[in-house]
Amino acid sequence: MRKPKIIAHRGYSSRYRENTRSAFEAAHKAGADIIELDLVLTKDGRIFVNHDLDVKGKLVRHMNLEELKDIVPDSMSLEEVLLWAEGKGVGLYLDVKDRDMLFPLSEILRDLGRNISVVVSSSDDFLFMRRFKERNSHILTALLFRSVLPPEDMIHLARKYGGDIIHPCWEKRHPYPHSLLGEEDIACMRAEGFEVVCWHEERRDELEKLVEKGFWGITTNDPVLLKGLLEGRELSS
Repeated sequence: MRKPKIIAHRGYSSRYRENTRSAFEAAHKAGADIIELDLVLTKDGRIFVNHDLDVKGKLVRHMNLEELKDIVPDSMSLEEVLLWAEGKGVGLYLDVKDRDMLFPLSEILRDLGRNISVVVSSSDDFLFMRRFKERNSHILTALLFRSVLPPEDMIHLARKYGGDIIHPCWEKRHPYPHSLLGEEDIACMRAEGFEVVCWHEERRDELEKLVEKGFWGITTNDPVLLKGLLEGRELSS
């Protein structure tokens, strides 16, 4: 069995406020290999870690970074997260929510992102991903797929838009989403040069099935649960 990387979805978000320093610290202590976080652009052109485009009913694009940090307790800028991750030796999985951050994101990663493992993804904007890859060929990119598609279609789109990683986001597409993607599907995508990351999952029964499939990484709100399952399999093998 290929051991998947533990990707903590918005940090240890099942126990701590998502996308905060506390959630990231706890995920690292829990043994996560990579921290997934969301990026939005501020009024003063900075990159703020937050899932939504608004905070308390006001657009992030209408507020400066320092104003946002005052409003959202324990929040961070991207620069702060990169420096923190470098000190901890943990990877980052950056989910871009605003295509206008192409240039500031590229500049920040040029200056601060070279000493850690970084993956850049976008929930919906494949065109942004292609433009980002053209400017940052050294950084891994992931395409997130909301719709359930066959492997050949995802391979085609990943190749067209410069993705290195195929990331189905299918946790809500089926009561038992592990049934939507087989080991042979993942093997097919890997044979074509693409790694595959799994949607976020927190149910023990589902995680037990997913770890067998050969994913490069599995995202989860509960890195402690996934870590325990992986360690248990190592002991029994």
